[in-house]
Amino acid sequence: MRLDKWLARRYPAVSRERWQKQIKNAMVTVNGKRISPSCILRSGDRVDMIPPEEEAIKIPEPENIPVKLLYEDEWFAVVEKEAGTVVYPAFGHDSGTLVNALLTRFSEKLSNLGGPERPGIVHRLDKDTSGLLIVTLDNLAHERIARAFREHRIERYYDAVVKGVPDTENGIIDLPIARAGAGRMRMEVRADGKPSQTRFEIIATDGQHSHLKCQLITGRTHQIRVHLAYLGHPIVGDKLYGTRTRQGANTFQLLHASRVVLDHPITGARLDISCPLPDRFSSYLQMIGTNCIRKAGG
Repeated sequence: MRLDKWLARRYPAVSRERWQKQIKNAMVTVNGKRISPSCILRSGDRVDMIPPEEEAIKIPEPENIPVKLLYEDEWFAVVEKEAGTVVYPAFGHDSGTLVNALLTRFSEKLSNLGGPERPGIVHRLDKDTSGLLIVTLDNLAHERIARAFREHRIERYYDAVVKGVPDTENGIIDLPIARAGAGRMRMEVRADGKPSQTRFEIIATDGQHSHLKCQLITGRTHQIRVHLAYLGHPIVGDKLYGTRTRQGANTFQLLHASRVVLDHPITGARLDISCPLPDRFSSYLQMIGTNCIRKAGG
C-alpha cells in the first residue's frame, strides 16, 4: 500500500493530503530514508513520523435531497447519481453531496466500514459523471462488494460521447496511469503508472463525434477519461482532459455509468442493473444518429 494511504487509514483524524505534506517536508521516513508519498510499503518496513495536529472529522448531516433508486434490498442498493453531484463531503463540498442525501433516505442502515464521513460508500464516480452507484447497507455486504471490486469481478459499463472517431470499431486500451506531477487531481498515461485497461466499442459516429460503450477492466481514477483523451478522443464536456464544447463551458461531461453486473454479495444471485441515459446526451445522440456514417459491426 502507498505510504500516504497507509498513514491516512492508520490515523483517520489526519487527512491523506496533510500526510502528503508531512512526507514532502521530511517529517516521515521509511527505514531511515526520506521518501515520496507514493512509496509502497512492504512487510518489515520501519516508518518514523512526526504527526501533524489531528483534524476534526466533519461528520456529514442528513439533508432532504431526493435519491433515485434503481435497486434495493436489505444488503445494498443501487442509486443514480446526477452529474454535478459530489459523492461524499470533501474540501469545498461540505454539504449537498450524495452522502447527505443517503443519510436521509437510509437513516441508520448505511455500512460504516468506509469511515464516518463516507457511510455506505464502497466506490465513487467523478463529480461530473452521472449514473449508477452501489451503496452498501450492511458491513458484510460492504466487505464482499469491496473485495469484488478489488478482484475485478464486478462488470461496469459506461456510455460516452467523444470527439472524433477511434481508429478501430472496438478494442482494449491498455495504457498505465499515474498521478500527474502538476495538479494532484490530474492523472496521466505514464510508463511507471499502474496497469489500466478499458474496453470500448463504437455504437455510432457521424465523423465528428462518436457514441462509445466502454467497460472498465481495471478501475483507476479518471481511467476512461484519461485513456480516451490520450488517444485524441476526449469526452465531450470534460474540462480537465478535453476542451470546451459547442454548448459552452458549463456543459457536464458526456460520461454515464449505465450498467453494472455483479454477483449478490450474500445470495450469490447474478444481478444485471441498468441506468438510462440522461437528457444531456440527447442533442449529441440525435446529431450523431441523424448523420450516422458508420456503426460498430455494421
